Amino acid sequence: MELTLDQALQQGVAAHREGKLQDAERLYRVILQVQPNHPDANHNLGVLAVAVGKPLDAIPLFKLAVEANPKVEQFWLSYTDALIKLERFDEAQRVVLEGEKSGVSSEKLEVLHQRIRTLPPEDKKRKAQGGSSGAAPSQDQLNHLLSYYQAGRLEEAEALATLLTQQFPKHPFGWKVLGAVLKETSRSSESLEPMQSAVMLSPQDAEAHSNLGNTLKELGRLDEAEASYRQAVALKPDYAEAHSNLGITFQELGRFHEAEASYRQAIAVKPDYAEAHYNLGITLQEHGRLVEAEASYRQAIALKPDYAEAYNNLGITLKEHGRLDEAEASYGQAIALKPGYGEAHNNLGITFQELGRLDEAAASYGQAIALKPDFAEAHYNLGNTFKELGRLDEAKASYGQAITLKPDLAEAHYNSGNTLKELGRLDESEASYRQAIALKPDYAEAHSNLGNTLKELGRLDEAEASYKQAIVLRPDYPEAHSNLGNTLLELGRHREGIKEQIFGAGVVSFHLQNGVAILQE
Repeated sequence: MELTLDQALQQGVAAHREGKLQDAERLYRVILQVQPNHPDANHNLGVLAVAVGKPLDAIPLFKLAVEANPKVEQFWLSYTDALIKLERFDEAQRVVLEGEKSGVSSEKLEVLHQRIRTLPPEDKKRKAQGGSSGAAPSQDQLNHLLSYYQAGRLEEAEALATLLTQQFPKHPFGWKVLGAVLKETSRSSESLEPMQSAVMLSPQDAEAHSNLGNTLKELGRLDEAEASYRQAVALKPDYAEAHSNLGITFQELGRFHEAEASYRQAIAVKPDYAEAHYNLGITLQEHGRLVEAEASYRQAIALKPDYAEAYNNLGITLKEHGRLDEAEASYGQAIALKPGYGEAHNNLGITFQELGRLDEAAASYGQAIALKPDFAEAHYNLGNTFKELGRLDEAKASYGQAITLKPDLAEAHYNSGNTLKELGRLDESEASYRQAIALKPDYAEAHSNLGNTLKELGRLDEAEASYKQAIVLRPDYPEAHSNLGNTLLELGRHREGIKEQIFGAGVVSFHLQNGVAILQE
């Protein structure tokens, strides 16, 4: 029979009262697996820890209990009592004051104040400095901290790690776990200091150096990350993860040959390291070594058959090879493994578009957008598909959404200009082309199409300037030469106009004789 949380709590309390402590602990932990911040379960589990002589383990549990329900007096009393047992009097005093603000009775608080005040002064001083607790946490405390972290009970791990760093500031393990927990809970900036402390206190700990490298990399401090990873592999040459992360750092720094070497070193140490094969594939792909990239992705997939990202990148590689049917299949596999993979839906759409299957392309882009509404590239690609389908108003709307999400996407401004021109909205088309050029001054196509719009608006001198700028940027641009020729003819500059038209037709060697072009062999 399944128990509700209330029923499980009632049974746990009953077992606790009957002295069946293992049964009580099991029930409390079942509750916390479902609801990690359950105040009564945390409090009662803390009471159990105190009862078996482990008040330090109880502290994070009591802390969670009072944070979840600060109106329960007993939570504050148990919390303070445990701190006093640990002779952490400053913290106990602070908790008493916080309890007072939360409504704990003044009579009960006075009893706690009295316990703190009556301790001999020299005893307070000795114990505040560490006293009989020693210079390092017990193995039991370390095991509890590790078990919290490995079980994903990160709030409890953070609380216990924080307490250990306060009580044993010279011991590295609390700092190491605290840094790891802060990073896993998306507080990389906060994790930096404890990770640095762990490295300083244990300079021979390769994992601590690697963890510091991970945080520095995430913070964009790539040169420092590189140094940390190098130290990790110097201490532990067979540390495959550190080699791989060093490779990622080199890749972000644009040092691709070093990245490749690091990934290969990781693979040499750990041949079944799927992520290293995958990252090697990315580096090889960026270098245009598509055959090798394909092999790396396939090896990653062989080692990790549910590796959706590897299937997606394999699809990209196959598409670049022109093997569109295989690319389609690879993207399909990525989506089957990870249905919410917006990038794979978008890439599948690109493949459908290249295969001329425009309705399927539009559906794939739509799915990518449904999964990831702020996916600017998918909105842009959907706009291109709508334009190919002749659905110009929808194309304009998609380009507009892409621009809203990514205002510096020059291609979206350019294609929006093309669409507006087809809709006959020439003034808006001109503005879009000019925005594309402002973002990407060497955008020859935008200069040329701006010239087309200006020509239709009758502004021939400006059109001439736009065509000439397109040709400066791309001298072999036949359409720009041809359109410049037509514009010059309309301006009455026939000799120049004929010359540009002939260039536009691909003839580069000729001379004019009485207004007639004579081709030269």
